[in-house]
Amino acid sequence: MFIQRRLKSISIVALALTATLTTVAGCSPGPGSTNGTDGSGETVDIVAGVAASMSSLNLRLGMEQGFFAEEGLNVTTVPSGTGAGGVTGLINGEIQVALGGLSGTITAASQNIPVVFVSGGIADAESPEGPWYATLVSPDSGIKSFKDLEGKTVAINSLNCCWDFWTRESVIADGGDDSKLKLVQLPFAQQATALASGQVDAITTQQPFAKQAELEGFVSIGDPAAIAYGDPENGNTNYFMAKSFVDDNPGVVERWRAALQKSTDYAKANPDKVREAAISMVSLNPDLVKAAPVPNFVVELDRNAIEKETGWLLKYGVIQNAPSVDSLIVP
Repeated sequence: MFIQRRLKSISIVALALTATLTTVAGCSPGPGSTNGTDGSGETVDIVAGVAASMSSLNLRLGMEQGFFAEEGLNVTTVPSGTGAGGVTGLINGEIQVALGGLSGTITAASQNIPVVFVSGGIADAESPEGPWYATLVSPDSGIKSFKDLEGKTVAINSLNCCWDFWTRESVIADGGDDSKLKLVQLPFAQQATALASGQVDAITTQQPFAKQAELEGFVSIGDPAAIAYGDPENGNTNYFMAKSFVDDNPGVVERWRAALQKSTDYAKANPDKVREAAISMVSLNPDLVKAAPVPNFVVELDRNAIEKETGWLLKYGVIQNAPSVDSLIVP
C-alpha cells in the first residue's frame, strides 16, 4: 500500500522527548559508559544502529578484523531502519552511533535535538557496475529523461528527505516542473514489482535494488543524487552520535574515525571480502551481489552535501530553521 502525501514538517521531538526525559544523570552505567571517559584510553562500549544492507559492511568487517578493539572501542551492532529512528535511539541511549542519510540528523538539530555527524559512511560513485543510486523506468515507457517524469508517479523509499529532494532537483535541473511529480512512498524491495505492474511509472532507488531492476529489464535515466548534488561522488550517508555521548567520552570520535579508516582501507583493498560479507551477513542473493557495485566507503564528511541537504529541507518546508554546518559536525 502506498503512502502519498506532502508533509510540511517532520517532528522528531515527539519520538525522542519521552526517552530524553527518562535519561537521568546518575543512572547506572549502560552502553557507552566507561571508567575512563576522561580520555584515559579505557575501552568504550558502542552499540551501532545500522540497516541490514551493504552500507555498513566496512564497519562489520573492521569489527571482525579487530580494528575497533585496537582503538579501545567495543562495538556491537543492532538493526536501525531510518535516520529518524537512529536519532531516537541515540537520545534515549539505546545506541551510541547510527548510520543514515543526512535529513534526519539535520532535522533533529533544527529542533534543538543534540546530534552531530562524526564521520562519513558511504558516498556515491561511478563504477563499471553502475552508480550507487538510479532512477529507473520501463523500456517502453517513453520516459527518456527526468523532465519526462512530469505528471508521472515515482516510487521512493521515503518522503520529505533525500529521495524526495534528489528526484525533484533532477527534474528541475532537466528543465522540468517538479510540482507535476507524483511521489509515493514504497520500500526499496517492493518498488520493482510496482514498476512491473504499472502501479508506478518510475522508481528512485539504490544498490543492489537498482542492479536487480536492471537485470529484470528496467532502464536507468540517470543518477539523481549525482545530478542534485552536482557531484558523482557525493557523500550523503553518514555516521552520527548524540552530542552528550561525544562530550562524555573525550577522544571517542578520533578513535572511531581511526578504526573506521582502517576498516574502510581494508574493505577497499578486499572487495571480494565485501561481497562475501554481503552474502553471509546481509543474506543477499549471490548472483546479485556479483553484478552490483561494491559501496564506496568513506570516512571524511562531505560538507557540500550537508549544506545542500540543509537547503532542500528549508526549500521544501520540512524545517523552518537551518542549523549551521559547523554545528552539525564534530571537528
